[in-house]
Amino acid sequence: MSSSIVLTGAAGSVGTRLRPLLRTEGRRLTLVDIVPALGAGPSERTVTTSVTDLDGLTAAVAGADTIVHLAGYASEMPWEDIMCVNIDGGRVVLEAARRAGVPRVLLASSIHAVGFHTPRSMEGMRLPSARPDTYYGVGKVVLEALGQLYADRFGMSVVAARLGTVEPEPSSIRSLSTWLSIADLARLVEAVNRLEQPGFHTVWGLSANQRGFADLSAGAEIGFVPLDDAEVYASRVVSDPPFGVDEPLGSGWVHHPLGTPGWS
Repeated sequence: MSSSIVLTGAAGSVGTRLRPLLRTEGRRLTLVDIVPALGAGPSERTVTTSVTDLDGLTAAVAGADTIVHLAGYASEMPWEDIMCVNIDGGRVVLEAARRAGVPRVLLASSIHAVGFHTPRSMEGMRLPSARPDTYYGVGKVVLEALGQLYADRFGMSVVAARLGTVEPEPSSIRSLSTWLSIADLARLVEAVNRLEQPGFHTVWGLSANQRGFADLSAGAEIGFVPLDDAEVYASRVVSDPPFGVDEPLGSGWVHHPLGTPGWS
C-alpha cells in the first residue's frame, strides 16, 4: 500500500530497529529526531528537528498519512524535562498533525502509565485506569489524555499504545510477560496506518506472550494482532525470581526516586 509515515524518535534504539520493517514498496518514511537518523534509504527522508518545535514539526509531517510518535525521554527524568519533552512534545506532535491535516497518530504510551497495577488488580479489566509509577509514567498518562482531546475535538484517529518491554528478546522473568517484539510493534504501526474511522483508542503494546497478563482485545478491534511469544526465550531467564500476581507492572520503577534520571 502506498503511504507516507512519519517516525519521531527515528534515531533511537526502537526507531532504528523498527524502520527496516516499515520499508515497503511505494512507502515514504520521514525520520524525525534531534540528531540525524543514520542509514536512511532511498525512500526515507531525514528531518533534524525537535518535537518541541511546532513550526519545524508541522513542516516535517505535511502530506503524511500517519505519525508514529516514539520521541521523548525513555526513563525517569526531572519533572521539568518530562514536562518539556514528553508532555509538551506530545502536544506539539498532535497539534502539528492537526495543522498539517495528518489523519492518524500512534502515540507511544507505556506500561508505566499503569505501573502500580498488578496482574491481580487488573483481573476483569480490559484496560486499567491510570496508576503511574514515576513522573515518566505521569507524562504518558497526560499523553493519552491529549490523544483523547485531539481525537474528540478534531476528528483525528489517535491510538495510544501502552508499550511493554521493547527489546530484541526478553531479558527477565518479568519481560516474559511484558515483552513487545519489534515485529509486533511493526504490526501495530501497520494496523494504525489502515485505520479509516476517526476516534481515540487505548491498546496494549504487548506481544502474544503465553505468560501475558493483559486483555489484548482492544488492539484486535483496530486490527492489531500480535504473533510473537516471549516463551521461546524462557529457558534463558528461568534463573530469575518469578513475576507474581501481586508484583507491580512497573517492577522496580515503583521504588525509583522521583525525578532521578535512569531506570531501576
